[in-house]
Amino acid sequence: MKFERLEEEEFRTFLDQHPLKTFLQTPEMARVREKMGFETYYVGVKENDKIIAATMMGRKKAHFGLYLFYAPRGLLVDYENEEVLDFFTKELKKFIKKHKGYFLRIDPYYITEEKDINGKKVEGGITHKKGIMNLKKVGFHHSKEVYQQFHLMFSLLLDKTEEELYDNFHHLTKRMIKKAQENEAIEIREVEDDEIIEVEKLIEETGKRKNFSSRKSDYYKDLYQAFHPRGEIKFMVAELNLVKYQNQKKEMITKLEQELTQIKKEEKRKKYQEKLEKEKQLLEESKMMKTNSKKKVPLSGGVFILYQDELIYLFGGNQKEYMHLASSYLLQWTMIKYAIAHHFKKYNFYGISKPSREDGVYNFKRGFSGFVEELVGDYELPTHPYYYLDKIIHFIRK
Repeated sequence: MKFERLEEEEFRTFLDQHPLKTFLQTPEMARVREKMGFETYYVGVKENDKIIAATMMGRKKAHFGLYLFYAPRGLLVDYENEEVLDFFTKELKKFIKKHKGYFLRIDPYYITEEKDINGKKVEGGITHKKGIMNLKKVGFHHSKEVYQQFHLMFSLLLDKTEEELYDNFHHLTKRMIKKAQENEAIEIREVEDDEIIEVEKLIEETGKRKNFSSRKSDYYKDLYQAFHPRGEIKFMVAELNLVKYQNQKKEMITKLEQELTQIKKEEKRKKYQEKLEKEKQLLEESKMMKTNSKKKVPLSGGVFILYQDELIYLFGGNQKEYMHLASSYLLQWTMIKYAIAHHFKKYNFYGISKPSREDGVYNFKRGFSGFVEELVGDYELPTHPYYYLDKIIHFIRK
């Protein structure tokens, strides 16, 4: 076995065929991270001139002339092969020391054990206890802290027809999709470079409402510029066509007024009058709606990564006051249908905080059926004494 620096394209070829492949290890993601101050390295292990383990990792300046190294969703290695993992780890340690690094952080795209829709262990399912044990055995320390990537995700296998998948959705999810479909004023489209801001605003508004930090504007542009030339990213938005919507309301008001003249029973007249007043109110409220450059009202938006056999719902957001229109459900269903039509094997709803009915994000994603994926989490490989001093300082500050 031989450890060496890899060329970008030979690394990409290995990545694209690896069972733990992920967009976070791509050269495109490396370029995004370079804008964040990371310097990129592609390294790997070869045997008989064939790559058997590799990773993309970035180096970023920390303190006292030292650097932290981070391999997002790396390493790409068979964790159950202790010999290869041990060799790779030892060589990584030497390489990082040589490049003034004090530790390497990884958060592998590697599940702990197979789980069901409720986050419960699947009896007789896949388990990676041996791989996790090997990771610790070769010198990696498990970190309780989450650095950047989710440990819990929610995914849906696209191994059924469109109709079969839809039948498995929760009844509330199906009802909301139908509600949005019946509203012809809701339109879903892909936005281009100059309109990314529309999706970004929706994500930012949701972040403020739910108290999570959204990315800086340049990050979305960097993602677009890196992945769009390869057709691996989509910025999608669900909008309300205001002209159509207002025409709908006017038609409904006329219809209700006509029907009201034919109704004699007081109780029934009262119900129709309430419906009529509600439609009039909605029409008046629509006149206050803020439109975008297309003269439409943004309702929901999302950033989707299309990498290999996986379609990923990376970021999303909604305008709270229009959530009753159920556009977010229709947006997801639209993209699931797109994934099926384009032969993706998995639809990844991405991160959740916990598989609890009290978690609104989990409940939304759970409504589409699927399963919880718990990844092994963050691991750190110390390469310099400063690593331990940094941990002590961090502990005291906390």
